[in-house]
Amino acid sequence: MALEKGVYRAFEDIVGPDNISEEPAILDAYAWTGIVLKARKSLAPDTNEDECGRFALRCEAVVLPGRTEEVQATVRLCNNHGLKFKAFSTGWIGGNMVWEPGVIQIDLRRMNRILEINEKNMYAVIEPYVIGAQLQAELMKIGLNCNITGGGSQTSALPIAAHWGTGHTAHSTSNGERSLLALEWVTPQGDVVRTGSLGSTGEWFCGDGPGPSLRGVVRGSITPFSGMGVYTKAATKIYHWPGPATFPIEGASPSYRPSEIPPRFIIRYFSFPTMESRAEAMRQISESEIAFELMGFPIAMIASNMATSNQEERELFARLSKEVKGPGFIVIINGSSDREFAYRTKVLKAIIDSTGGTSLPAMEDPAIGGAQMWRFIRITASIRETFRATGDHSGVFPGHNEFVPVVRLARDIAKVKRELQKKDLILDDGAEAFPWTEEYGNLAHAEVLYRFSANPASLDGVKHLNEESVKLAVNERAGVPFFVTGDELHDIFGPAASNYHVWLRRIKKAFDPNGAADSGSYITARDE
Repeated sequence: MALEKGVYRAFEDIVGPDNISEEPAILDAYAWTGIVLKARKSLAPDTNEDECGRFALRCEAVVLPGRTEEVQATVRLCNNHGLKFKAFSTGWIGGNMVWEPGVIQIDLRRMNRILEINEKNMYAVIEPYVIGAQLQAELMKIGLNCNITGGGSQTSALPIAAHWGTGHTAHSTSNGERSLLALEWVTPQGDVVRTGSLGSTGEWFCGDGPGPSLRGVVRGSITPFSGMGVYTKAATKIYHWPGPATFPIEGASPSYRPSEIPPRFIIRYFSFPTMESRAEAMRQISESEIAFELMGFPIAMIASNMATSNQEERELFARLSKEVKGPGFIVIINGSSDREFAYRTKVLKAIIDSTGGTSLPAMEDPAIGGAQMWRFIRITASIRETFRATGDHSGVFPGHNEFVPVVRLARDIAKVKRELQKKDLILDDGAEAFPWTEEYGNLAHAEVLYRFSANPASLDGVKHLNEESVKLAVNERAGVPFFVTGDELHDIFGPAASNYHVWLRRIKKAFDPNGAADSGSYITARDE
Protein backbone atom coordinates (compact mmCIF):
# COMPACT_ATOMS: atom_id res chain seq x y z
CA MET A 1 0.00 0.00 0.00
CA ALA A 2 1.13 3.54 -0.73
CA LEU A 3 1.40 6.01 2.12
CA GLU A 4 -1.28 8.67 2.30
CA LYS A 5 0.10 12.02 1.21
CA GLY A 6 -0.52 13.56 4.61
CA VAL A 7 1.36 10.76 6.36
CA TYR A 8 4.25 11.01 3.91
CA ARG A 9 4.46 14.76 4.52
CA ALA A 10 4.47 14.15 8.28
CA PHE A 11 7.53 11.90 7.94
CA GLU A 12 9.06 14.48 5.59
CA ASP A 13 8.59 17.16 8.23
CA ILE A 14 10.58 15.02 10.69
CA VAL A 15 13.63 14.12 8.58
CA GLY A 16 13.48 16.62 5.70
CA PRO A 17 12.54 16.03 2.03
CA ASP A 18 16.02 14.78 1.12
CA ASN A 19 15.90 12.02 3.74
CA ILE A 20 12.77 10.11 2.79
CA SER A 21 11.82 8.15 -0.32
CA GLU A 22 9.01 5.93 -1.60
CA GLU A 23 10.44 5.51 -5.10
CA PRO A 24 10.01 1.85 -6.18
CA ALA A 25 13.60 1.52 -7.41
CA ILE A 26 14.92 2.78 -4.06
CA LEU A 27 12.62 0.49 -2.09
CA ASP A 28 13.63 -2.54 -4.17
CA ALA A 29 17.28 -1.75 -3.50
CA TYR A 30 16.54 -1.95 0.23
CA ALA A 31 14.59 -5.21 -0.23
CA TRP A 32 17.53 -7.00 -1.90
CA THR A 33 19.28 -9.32 0.54
CA GLY A 34 21.65 -11.44 -1.56
CA ILE A 35 20.58 -14.56 0.32
CA VAL A 36 17.87 -17.07 -0.54
CA LEU A 37 14.74 -16.43 1.50
CA LYS A 38 11.67 -18.51 2.13
CA ALA A 39 8.34 -16.77 2.58
CA ARG A 40 6.90 -16.78 6.10
CA LYS A 41 3.17 -17.30 5.71
CA SER A 42 2.55 -16.59 9.40
CA LEU A 43 3.69 -13.00 8.81
CA ALA A 44 2.56 -12.44 5.24
CA PRO A 45 -0.62 -14.53 4.64
CA ASP A 46 -0.77 -13.76 0.90
CA THR A 47 2.62 -15.33 0.18
CA ASN A 48 3.38 -18.90 -0.80
CA GLU A 49 5.75 -20.55 1.69
CA ASP A 50 7.26 -22.60 -1.14
CA GLU A 51 8.37 -19.46 -2.93
CA CYS A 52 12.02 -18.59 -2.50
CA GLY A 53 13.83 -15.50 -3.66
CA ARG A 54 16.52 -12.97 -2.83
CA PHE A 55 14.15 -10.09 -2.06
CA ALA A 56 12.40 -9.43 1.21
CA LEU A 57 9.12 -7.52 1.19
CA ARG A 58 9.16 -3.98 -0.14
CA CYS A 59 8.67 -1.38 2.60
CA GLU A 60 6.32 1.59 2.28
CA ALA A 61 9.05 4.22 2.56
CA VAL A 62 12.61 4.65 3.77
CA VAL A 63 13.50 7.44 6.20
CA LEU A 64 16.99 8.54 7.24
CA PRO A 65 16.93 10.24 10.64
CA GLY A 66 20.02 12.11 11.76
CA ARG A 67 19.53 12.28 15.52
CA THR A 68 17.67 10.59 18.37
CA GLU A 69 14.80 13.09 18.35
CA GLU A 70 14.06 12.28 14.71
CA VAL A 71 14.10 8.54 15.45
CA GLN A 72 11.73 9.07 18.35
CA ALA A 73 9.33 11.18 16.27
CA THR A 74 9.39 8.60 13.44
CA VAL A 75 8.58 5.73 15.80
CA ARG A 76 5.72 7.68 17.41
CA LEU A 77 4.29 8.58 14.02
CA CYS A 78 4.30 4.89 13.05
CA ASN A 79 2.38 4.08 16.24
CA ASN A 80 -0.14 6.86 15.59
CA HIS A 81 -0.91 5.69 12.05
CA GLY A 82 -0.91 1.92 12.53
CA LEU A 83 2.38 1.46 10.68
CA LYS A 84 5.33 -0.71 11.60
CA PHE A 85 9.00 0.23 11.53
CA LYS A 86 12.25 -1.63 10.93
CA ALA A 87 15.52 0.09 11.88
CA PHE A 88 18.96 -1.05 10.77
CA SER A 89 22.50 0.22 10.54
CA THR A 90 24.70 -1.41 7.87
CA GLY A 91 22.23 -4.14 6.87
CA TRP A 92 24.89 -6.84 6.39
CA ILE A 93 23.47 -10.30 5.47
CA GLY A 94 19.82 -9.31 5.51
CA GLY A 95 19.84 -7.20 8.68
CA ASN A 96 17.47 -4.85 6.84
CA MET A 97 14.91 -7.52 5.86
CA VAL A 98 11.24 -6.59 6.13
CA TRP A 99 8.89 -9.51 6.77
CA GLU A 100 5.56 -7.74 7.25
CA PRO A 101 3.49 -5.36 5.12
CA GLY A 102 3.06 -1.71 6.07
CA VAL A 103 6.62 -1.14 7.31
CA ILE A 104 8.67 2.05 7.35
CA GLN A 105 12.39 1.30 7.13
CA ILE A 106 14.58 3.48 9.33
CA ASP A 107 18.04 3.66 7.78
CA LEU A 108 20.46 4.95 10.42
CA ARG A 109 23.38 5.76 8.10
CA ARG A 110 23.30 9.48 8.96
CA MET A 111 23.98 8.62 12.61
CA ASN A 112 27.65 7.84 12.06
CA ARG A 113 29.62 9.71 14.72
CA ILE A 114 32.15 8.56 17.29
CA LEU A 115 30.93 10.65 20.22
CA GLU A 116 33.63 9.90 22.79
CA ILE A 117 36.74 7.79 23.32
CA ASN A 118 37.48 7.55 27.02
CA GLU A 119 41.06 6.28 27.32
CA LYS A 120 41.15 6.24 31.12
CA ASN A 121 37.99 4.19 31.62
CA MET A 122 38.42 2.29 28.33
CA TYR A 123 35.13 2.76 26.54
CA ALA A 124 33.93 4.43 23.36
CA VAL A 125 30.52 5.98 22.70
CA ILE A 126 29.24 5.59 19.17
CA GLU A 127 26.18 5.93 16.96
CA PRO A 128 24.78 2.98 14.94
CA TYR A 129 26.48 3.65 11.59
CA VAL A 130 30.00 3.87 12.98
CA ILE A 131 31.60 0.81 11.40
CA GLY A 132 34.25 -1.39 12.96
CA ALA A 133 37.03 -0.13 10.68
CA GLN A 134 36.25 3.48 11.57
CA LEU A 135 36.35 2.93 15.33
CA GLN A 136 39.32 0.56 15.28
CA ALA A 137 41.44 2.98 13.23
CA GLU A 138 40.90 5.77 15.75
CA LEU A 139 41.55 3.48 18.72
CA MET A 140 44.79 2.03 17.37
CA LYS A 141 46.26 5.53 17.20
CA ILE A 142 46.15 5.64 21.01
CA GLY A 143 47.06 2.03 21.79
CA LEU A 144 43.54 0.64 22.06
CA ASN A 145 41.36 -1.81 20.13
CA CYS A 146 37.73 -2.95 19.93
CA ASN A 147 35.79 -6.08 19.14
CA ILE A 148 34.65 -6.31 15.53
CA THR A 149 31.98 -8.80 14.59
CA GLY A 150 33.02 -11.64 12.29
CA GLY A 151 30.85 -10.19 9.53
CA GLY A 152 33.68 -7.76 8.87
CA SER A 153 34.95 -4.29 9.62
CA GLN A 154 32.30 -2.82 7.30
CA THR A 155 29.58 -3.76 9.82
CA SER A 156 28.33 -1.62 12.68
CA ALA A 157 30.58 -1.23 15.71
CA LEU A 158 27.54 -0.61 17.92
CA PRO A 159 27.86 -3.54 20.34
CA ILE A 160 24.13 -4.20 20.49
CA ALA A 161 23.60 -4.19 16.72
CA ALA A 162 25.16 -7.38 15.41
CA HIS A 163 24.04 -10.76 16.73
CA TRP A 164 26.48 -11.57 19.54
CA GLY A 165 29.10 -9.51 17.77
CA THR A 166 31.38 -12.53 17.91
CA GLY A 167 34.42 -12.29 15.68
CA HIS A 168 38.00 -13.27 14.98
CA THR A 169 39.51 -11.33 17.88
CA ALA A 170 36.80 -12.23 20.41
CA HIS A 171 39.35 -14.51 22.12
CA SER A 172 40.87 -11.40 23.71
CA THR A 173 38.27 -8.67 23.06
CA SER A 174 35.12 -10.61 24.03
CA ASN A 175 31.97 -10.20 21.91
CA GLY A 176 29.57 -7.36 21.27
CA GLU A 177 26.94 -8.49 23.73
CA ARG A 178 29.40 -8.60 26.63
CA SER A 179 31.15 -5.39 25.59
CA LEU A 180 27.93 -3.38 25.83
CA LEU A 181 27.87 -0.65 28.49
CA ALA A 182 25.34 2.21 28.78
CA LEU A 183 22.75 2.55 26.05
CA GLU A 184 20.29 5.06 24.61
CA TRP A 185 17.17 3.24 23.44
CA VAL A 186 14.01 4.41 21.66
CA THR A 187 11.33 1.91 22.72
CA PRO A 188 8.72 0.53 20.27
CA GLN A 189 6.26 3.16 21.56
CA GLY A 190 8.71 6.04 21.09
CA ASP A 191 9.96 6.62 24.62
CA VAL A 192 13.67 7.33 25.13
CA VAL A 193 15.31 5.16 27.79
CA ARG A 194 18.89 5.62 28.96
CA THR A 195 20.21 2.55 30.75
CA GLY A 196 22.74 2.09 33.51
CA SER A 197 24.98 4.96 34.55
CA LEU A 198 23.75 7.07 31.62
CA GLY A 199 20.28 7.31 33.13
CA SER A 200 21.50 8.32 36.58
CA THR A 201 24.71 10.31 36.09
CA GLY A 202 24.85 11.06 32.37
CA GLU A 203 28.04 8.99 32.07
CA TRP A 204 28.54 5.89 29.95
CA PHE A 205 30.77 3.60 32.02
CA CYS A 206 28.16 1.04 33.19
CA GLY A 207 25.28 -0.67 31.42
CA ASP A 208 23.67 -2.24 34.50
CA GLY A 209 22.11 -0.40 37.43
CA PRO A 210 21.44 1.42 39.56
CA GLY A 211 18.42 -0.84 40.00
CA PRO A 212 17.46 -3.81 37.81
CA SER A 213 19.36 -4.25 34.57
CA LEU A 214 17.54 -3.86 31.24
CA ARG A 215 20.22 -5.69 29.27
CA GLY A 216 18.10 -8.82 28.85
CA VAL A 217 15.04 -6.77 27.89
CA VAL A 218 16.65 -4.69 25.17
CA ARG A 219 18.70 -7.53 23.74
CA GLY A 220 18.74 -10.92 25.42
CA SER A 221 21.06 -13.49 23.87
CA ILE A 222 20.42 -12.30 20.32
CA THR A 223 19.88 -8.79 19.02
CA PRO A 224 16.17 -8.28 18.19
CA PHE A 225 16.82 -6.74 14.74
CA SER A 226 14.66 -3.71 15.66
CA GLY A 227 11.94 -5.96 17.10
CA MET A 228 12.32 -4.09 20.41
CA GLY A 229 12.84 -0.56 19.14
CA VAL A 230 15.85 1.43 17.98
CA TYR A 231 19.28 1.76 19.61
CA THR A 232 20.59 5.24 18.88
CA LYS A 233 23.80 5.44 20.96
CA ALA A 234 25.82 2.98 23.02
CA ALA A 235 29.08 2.66 24.86
CA THR A 236 31.35 -0.29 24.11
CA LYS A 237 34.29 -1.61 26.09
CA ILE A 238 37.65 -1.11 24.41
CA TYR A 239 40.85 -3.06 24.95
CA HIS A 240 44.63 -2.76 25.06
CA TRP A 241 46.43 -2.83 21.69
CA PRO A 242 50.18 -3.53 21.78
CA GLY A 243 50.62 -3.02 18.05
CA PRO A 244 51.43 -0.03 15.83
CA ALA A 245 49.22 3.02 15.48
CA THR A 246 49.04 2.37 11.73
CA PHE A 247 49.48 -1.15 10.43
CA PRO A 248 52.27 -1.31 7.80
CA ILE A 249 50.19 -2.39 4.78
CA GLU A 250 51.03 -1.64 1.13
CA GLY A 251 49.44 -2.41 -2.22
CA ALA A 252 45.84 -2.37 -3.42
CA SER A 253 42.91 -4.76 -3.08
CA PRO A 254 42.95 -7.72 -3.41
CA SER A 255 46.75 -7.79 -3.08
CA TYR A 256 47.39 -6.01 0.18
CA ARG A 257 50.74 -6.94 1.68
CA PRO A 258 52.68 -5.83 4.74
CA SER A 259 55.95 -3.96 4.49
CA GLU A 260 56.79 -5.81 7.71
CA ILE A 261 55.19 -7.79 10.51
CA PRO A 262 55.07 -5.53 13.58
CA PRO A 263 57.53 -6.29 16.36
CA ARG A 264 56.36 -8.84 18.94
CA PHE A 265 53.68 -10.30 16.64
CA ILE A 266 53.48 -13.74 15.02
CA ILE A 267 50.72 -15.56 13.15
CA ARG A 268 50.69 -19.33 12.64
CA TYR A 269 48.38 -21.96 11.19
CA PHE A 270 48.60 -25.32 12.94
CA SER A 271 46.94 -28.51 11.75
CA PHE A 272 46.30 -31.66 13.76
CA PRO A 273 45.66 -35.36 13.16
CA THR A 274 42.16 -35.24 14.66
CA MET A 275 39.48 -32.80 15.77
CA GLU A 276 40.11 -34.00 19.33
CA SER A 277 43.81 -33.07 19.28
CA ARG A 278 42.95 -29.67 17.80
CA ALA A 279 40.40 -29.11 20.55
CA GLU A 280 42.93 -30.04 23.24
CA ALA A 281 45.46 -27.56 21.84
CA MET A 282 42.80 -24.83 21.77
CA ARG A 283 41.82 -25.62 25.35
CA GLN A 284 45.41 -25.36 26.60
CA ILE A 285 46.10 -22.13 24.68
CA SER A 286 42.89 -20.64 26.08
CA GLU A 287 43.69 -21.59 29.66
CA SER A 288 47.20 -20.14 29.39
CA GLU A 289 45.76 -16.81 28.07
CA ILE A 290 48.68 -16.28 25.72
CA ALA A 291 46.82 -15.63 22.42
CA PHE A 292 45.48 -12.43 20.94
CA GLU A 293 43.40 -14.47 18.50
CA LEU A 294 42.54 -18.18 18.37
CA MET A 295 40.12 -19.40 15.75
CA GLY A 296 39.43 -22.80 14.24
CA PHE A 297 39.88 -22.41 10.50
CA PRO A 298 39.50 -24.85 7.57
CA ILE A 299 42.32 -24.81 5.05
CA ALA A 300 39.72 -23.93 2.39
CA MET A 301 39.18 -20.59 4.11
CA ILE A 302 42.91 -19.98 4.28
CA ALA A 303 43.13 -20.56 0.51
CA SER A 304 40.25 -18.12 -0.05
CA ASN A 305 42.06 -15.47 1.95
CA MET A 306 45.41 -15.95 0.23
CA ALA A 307 44.08 -16.09 -3.32
CA THR A 308 43.47 -13.13 -5.61
CA SER A 309 41.44 -15.06 -8.19
CA ASN A 310 39.24 -18.14 -8.45
CA GLN A 311 41.89 -20.08 -10.35
CA GLU A 312 44.53 -19.22 -7.77
CA GLU A 313 42.18 -20.29 -4.99
CA ARG A 314 41.66 -23.73 -6.55
CA GLU A 315 45.39 -24.21 -7.02
CA LEU A 316 46.19 -23.04 -3.49
CA PHE A 317 43.56 -25.28 -1.96
CA ALA A 318 44.90 -28.32 -3.81
CA ARG A 319 48.47 -27.57 -2.71
CA LEU A 320 47.78 -26.58 0.88
CA SER A 321 45.51 -29.56 1.45
CA LYS A 322 48.55 -31.79 0.98
CA GLU A 323 50.56 -29.82 3.54
CA VAL A 324 48.19 -30.16 6.49
CA LYS A 325 47.54 -33.10 8.78
CA GLY A 326 43.85 -32.41 9.22
CA PRO A 327 41.72 -29.80 11.01
CA GLY A 328 43.51 -26.65 12.10
CA PHE A 329 43.37 -23.18 13.58
CA ILE A 330 44.81 -19.71 13.24
CA VAL A 331 46.62 -18.26 16.25
CA ILE A 332 48.06 -14.75 16.64
CA ILE A 333 50.47 -14.10 19.51
CA ASN A 334 51.62 -10.63 20.54
CA GLY A 335 53.27 -9.04 23.54
CA SER A 336 53.62 -5.68 25.21
CA SER A 337 57.29 -6.34 25.98
CA ASP A 338 60.04 -8.59 24.69
CA ARG A 339 59.87 -10.67 27.85
CA GLU A 340 56.10 -11.19 27.61
CA PHE A 341 56.32 -12.08 23.91
CA ALA A 342 59.11 -14.59 24.53
CA TYR A 343 57.12 -16.26 27.31
CA ARG A 344 53.97 -16.53 25.19
CA THR A 345 55.73 -18.00 22.18
CA LYS A 346 57.55 -20.51 24.42
CA VAL A 347 54.24 -21.67 25.93
CA LEU A 348 52.68 -21.93 22.46
CA LYS A 349 55.51 -24.16 21.23
CA ALA A 350 55.17 -26.44 24.25
CA ILE A 351 51.42 -26.84 23.68
CA ILE A 352 51.76 -27.51 19.97
CA ASP A 353 54.51 -30.08 20.56
CA SER A 354 52.44 -31.91 23.17
CA THR A 355 49.32 -32.10 20.97
CA GLY A 356 50.96 -33.11 17.70
CA GLY A 357 50.37 -29.90 15.76
CA THR A 358 52.18 -29.03 12.53
CA SER A 359 52.84 -25.48 11.34
CA LEU A 360 51.85 -24.53 7.79
CA PRO A 361 55.03 -23.25 6.06
CA ALA A 362 53.16 -20.72 3.91
CA MET A 363 51.87 -18.90 6.99
CA GLU A 364 55.43 -18.52 8.29
CA ASP A 365 56.31 -16.50 5.17
CA PRO A 366 56.20 -12.85 6.37
CA ALA A 367 54.59 -11.68 3.13
CA ILE A 368 51.75 -14.20 3.32
CA GLY A 369 51.42 -14.34 7.10
CA GLY A 370 51.51 -10.57 7.43
CA ALA A 371 48.69 -10.12 4.93
CA GLN A 372 46.63 -12.78 6.71
CA MET A 373 47.33 -11.20 10.09
CA TRP A 374 45.94 -7.89 8.93
CA ARG A 375 42.82 -9.50 7.46
CA PHE A 376 42.11 -11.28 10.74
CA ILE A 377 42.76 -8.24 12.94
CA ARG A 378 40.98 -5.81 10.63
CA ILE A 379 38.37 -8.50 9.91
CA THR A 380 38.22 -8.28 6.15
CA ALA A 381 38.55 -12.05 5.80
CA SER A 382 34.85 -12.92 5.90
CA ILE A 383 34.03 -11.21 2.61
CA ARG A 384 36.83 -13.05 0.80
CA GLU A 385 35.77 -16.39 2.26
CA THR A 386 32.07 -15.98 1.54
CA PHE A 387 31.59 -14.39 -1.86
CA ARG A 388 33.33 -16.10 -4.74
CA ALA A 389 32.41 -16.57 -8.40
CA THR A 390 32.88 -20.30 -7.78
CA GLY A 391 29.89 -20.20 -5.45
CA ASP A 392 28.90 -18.79 -2.11
CA HIS A 393 30.70 -20.26 0.87
CA SER A 394 27.58 -20.16 2.99
CA GLY A 395 27.47 -21.12 6.62
CA VAL A 396 25.54 -22.79 9.37
CA PHE A 397 26.20 -21.35 12.82
CA PRO A 398 24.91 -24.06 15.10
CA GLY A 399 26.13 -23.21 18.59
CA HIS A 400 27.43 -20.73 21.11
CA ASN A 401 28.14 -21.83 24.64
CA GLU A 402 30.91 -23.28 26.78
CA PHE A 403 33.85 -24.80 24.94
CA VAL A 404 33.15 -28.53 25.49
CA PRO A 405 29.57 -28.75 24.13
CA VAL A 406 30.50 -26.53 21.19
CA VAL A 407 33.42 -28.82 20.29
CA ARG A 408 31.11 -31.84 20.46
CA LEU A 409 28.63 -30.04 18.24
CA ALA A 410 31.30 -29.22 15.64
CA ARG A 411 32.33 -32.90 15.61
CA ASP A 412 28.76 -34.13 15.12
CA ILE A 413 27.78 -31.65 12.44
CA ALA A 414 30.98 -32.52 10.55
CA LYS A 415 29.70 -36.11 10.30
CA VAL A 416 26.41 -34.93 8.80
CA LYS A 417 28.26 -32.81 6.25
CA ARG A 418 30.50 -35.71 5.20
CA GLU A 419 27.46 -37.92 4.54
CA LEU A 420 25.90 -35.21 2.35
CA GLN A 421 29.18 -34.84 0.45
CA LYS A 422 29.20 -38.57 -0.31
CA LYS A 423 25.75 -38.18 -1.87
CA ASP A 424 26.87 -35.15 -3.94
CA LEU A 425 24.31 -32.97 -2.19
CA ILE A 426 26.95 -30.42 -1.20
CA LEU A 427 30.51 -29.98 -2.44
CA ASP A 428 33.54 -31.48 -0.75
CA ASP A 429 35.05 -28.05 -0.18
CA GLY A 430 37.59 -28.97 2.50
CA ALA A 431 35.84 -26.76 5.06
CA GLU A 432 35.39 -29.00 8.08
CA ALA A 433 33.25 -27.77 10.98
CA PHE A 434 35.26 -25.62 13.33
CA PRO A 435 35.04 -23.89 16.72
CA TRP A 436 36.49 -20.61 17.81
CA THR A 437 36.94 -19.24 21.29
CA GLU A 438 35.96 -16.08 23.14
CA GLU A 439 37.25 -14.62 26.38
CA TYR A 440 40.20 -17.00 26.56
CA GLY A 441 38.00 -20.05 26.12
CA ASN A 442 35.25 -19.17 28.58
CA LEU A 443 32.89 -19.13 25.59
CA ALA A 444 33.04 -20.78 22.18
CA HIS A 445 31.23 -20.67 18.89
CA ALA A 446 30.89 -23.29 16.13
CA GLU A 447 30.45 -22.96 12.38
CA VAL A 448 30.28 -25.25 9.39
CA LEU A 449 30.59 -23.89 5.86
CA TYR A 450 29.30 -25.45 2.66
CA ARG A 451 29.06 -24.84 -1.05
CA PHE A 452 26.23 -25.93 -3.29
CA SER A 453 26.93 -28.72 -5.77
CA ALA A 454 25.68 -28.87 -9.35
CA ASN A 455 23.22 -31.55 -8.29
CA PRO A 456 19.66 -30.10 -8.57
CA ALA A 457 18.92 -31.72 -5.20
CA SER A 458 21.67 -29.67 -3.54
CA LEU A 459 19.14 -27.33 -1.92
CA ASP A 460 17.63 -30.35 -0.20
CA GLY A 461 21.08 -31.20 1.14
CA VAL A 462 21.55 -27.70 2.50
CA LYS A 463 18.10 -27.83 4.08
CA HIS A 464 18.98 -31.16 5.74
CA LEU A 465 22.27 -29.74 7.03
CA ASN A 466 20.46 -26.79 8.58
CA GLU A 467 17.76 -28.96 10.14
CA GLU A 468 20.30 -31.38 11.61
CA SER A 469 22.39 -28.53 13.00
CA VAL A 470 19.33 -27.28 14.88
CA LYS A 471 18.62 -30.73 16.33
CA LEU A 472 22.25 -31.21 17.33
CA ALA A 473 22.50 -27.77 18.94
CA VAL A 474 19.47 -28.58 21.08
CA ASN A 475 20.64 -32.11 21.94
CA GLU A 476 24.20 -31.03 22.80
CA ARG A 477 22.97 -28.11 24.93
CA ALA A 478 25.24 -25.93 22.82
CA GLY A 479 23.38 -22.69 23.41
CA VAL A 480 20.99 -20.64 21.29
CA PRO A 481 22.70 -19.88 17.95
CA PHE A 482 22.56 -16.41 16.45
CA PHE A 483 20.54 -17.56 13.43
CA VAL A 484 17.55 -18.09 15.76
CA THR A 485 15.09 -15.48 14.53
CA GLY A 486 11.36 -15.72 14.04
CA ASP A 487 8.71 -17.73 15.87
CA GLU A 488 9.52 -21.15 14.46
CA LEU A 489 13.12 -21.33 15.67
CA HIS A 490 12.46 -19.64 19.01
CA ASP A 491 9.75 -22.23 19.63
CA ILE A 492 12.30 -25.00 19.00
CA PHE A 493 15.07 -23.63 21.22
CA GLY A 494 12.91 -22.06 23.93
CA PRO A 495 11.76 -25.30 25.63
CA ALA A 496 15.40 -26.44 25.78
CA ALA A 497 16.55 -23.16 27.35
CA SER A 498 14.34 -22.41 30.38
CA ASN A 499 11.35 -21.55 28.18
CA TYR A 500 12.89 -18.19 27.35
CA HIS A 501 10.55 -17.85 24.35
CA VAL A 502 7.57 -17.45 26.73
CA TRP A 503 9.26 -14.56 28.54
CA LEU A 504 10.48 -13.07 25.27
CA ARG A 505 6.90 -12.83 24.04
CA ARG A 506 5.70 -11.30 27.31
CA ILE A 507 8.45 -8.67 27.12
CA LYS A 508 7.61 -7.96 23.50
CA LYS A 509 3.92 -7.51 24.34
CA ALA A 510 4.62 -5.26 27.33
CA PHE A 511 6.98 -2.90 25.48
CA ASP A 512 5.26 -3.03 22.08
CA PRO A 513 1.48 -3.26 22.67
CA ASN A 514 0.75 -1.78 19.24
CA GLY A 515 3.00 -4.26 17.44
CA ALA A 516 4.81 -1.35 15.81
CA ALA A 517 8.28 -2.95 15.70
CA ASP A 518 8.65 -5.45 12.83
CA SER A 519 8.68 -8.92 14.43
CA GLY A 520 9.84 -11.05 11.51
CA SER A 521 13.47 -11.25 12.61
CA TYR A 522 12.60 -11.33 16.31
CA ILE A 523 9.46 -12.90 17.84
CA THR A 524 5.75 -12.10 17.75
CA ALA A 525 3.75 -11.27 20.87
CA ARG A 526 1.15 -13.98 20.34
CA ASP A 527 -0.32 -15.60 23.44
CA GLU A 528 1.21 -18.91 24.51
